[in-house]
Amino acid sequence: MGVPAEVVTRIKQRGKTALALVGSVKHAQAALAAGVDLLVAQGYDAGGHTGPVGTFTLLPQVLEVAGDTPVIAAGGVGHGRQLAGALAIGAQAVWLGTLWLATDEHALAPALVDQLLQARSEDTLLTRSHSGKPCRVLGSGWTDEWHAPGAPEPLPMPYQQVLTGPLVAAVEEHGVTSLLYTPAGQSVAWVQQRETVQAVIDRLVAQARLALDNLGRLIGAG
Repeated sequence: MGVPAEVVTRIKQRGKTALALVGSVKHAQAALAAGVDLLVAQGYDAGGHTGPVGTFTLLPQVLEVAGDTPVIAAGGVGHGRQLAGALAIGAQAVWLGTLWLATDEHALAPALVDQLLQARSEDTLLTRSHSGKPCRVLGSGWTDEWHAPGAPEPLPMPYQQVLTGPLVAAVEEHGVTSLLYTPAGQSVAWVQQRETVQAVIDRLVAQARLALDNLGRLIGAG
């Protein structure tokens, strides 16, 4: 949506923190020029609307231009080893989305939870059929039909959702399993069971500590 400087100014006048989700160096530079407090470097791996550059290719590029502005890594992050890697590269934190979708605290349709638990990274795809802009979702009968030979081209945003919104709402309301889909990133590979948010966090921390310990030993050996 862009980062209008006047909006960032109004955010700060209200004592709030302004952050921007960026998918390229030029987006990061525009956000910095507007005066944001935080950058979220979101890569191609992410669920939802995303850009063409992978997370761990994008992250160091954004860090190079960020200066003293903190950078959060996002996109496809679902394992503690990735958290450790992002910290080692220079990020201050990671931002996770897909990993929470099947948690007990998240109210998602049971049929969609089942899809997530069975999905691999390869089962996500970029499609314009959701909103008119590239969006990573779980593949389904919906995306199959929009990507089939001879299918019409999706309309530009926001017209695609104006066109399909009532149908998508009806699919969700009536639980038409073959057409249900949800935005999801490639980190869906680690969504393997229904569990609590606390269990997810505990696992991420344990995995990250193991990776950081290994890194520390390598540095010590050098």
